[in-house]
Amino acid sequence: MKFSGTARLVALAVLLVGLMGYLFLIDLGVNAGRVHRGVSVQGTDIGGLTFVEAEEVLTARGEELKVTPVVFGAEGFDCRFIPGRIGWGPQPHDTAESAMDVGRPILSTKSLAERIDAWLDGAEVMWADRADPEAVETLVESCDKNARALGLQLDRVRLRYEIDRAIVTWPRPMTFPVPFVN
Repeated sequence: MKFSGTARLVALAVLLVGLMGYLFLIDLGVNAGRVHRGVSVQGTDIGGLTFVEAEEVLTARGEELKVTPVVFGAEGFDCRFIPGRIGWGPQPHDTAESAMDVGRPILSTKSLAERIDAWLDGAEVMWADRADPEAVETLVESCDKNARALGLQLDRVRLRYEIDRAIVTWPRPMTFPVPFVN
């Protein structure tokens, strides 16, 4: 029995739609009540965990991030701080909620795209807290004062950005490069 080209295309289209529907149902089953697989919080993989499990993992990692010193250093220059002392706290509950929101609600175009991205490339969620801006500014002032005493000039805007980035970096290097003005 021979099928026309149109019949073959229709059969292929029906097969592809059926396969996509099947994969969607598998995705819903695998990730039901859990953080979608492929989701991480700035390097900490929590995909596939329940909300409570994700919150526990984030609490432990957040405490490490909060108390481990961040050091910006260069020859003869050192600027260090502890994230918890400049107002950064991990907010594991709120962060876990953000992670659970990836791919949800189920029937939106955005959530479907998030689910596909999570499977293919992974989805990155940010920690739900930021350091206190006034405390960061005080830190930048202190670092700048120390740099000027050595005849160096900090890029203050970039240092603020690097402080935010360094707080959530894990594992932390011994020192982060200092953003000096060239």
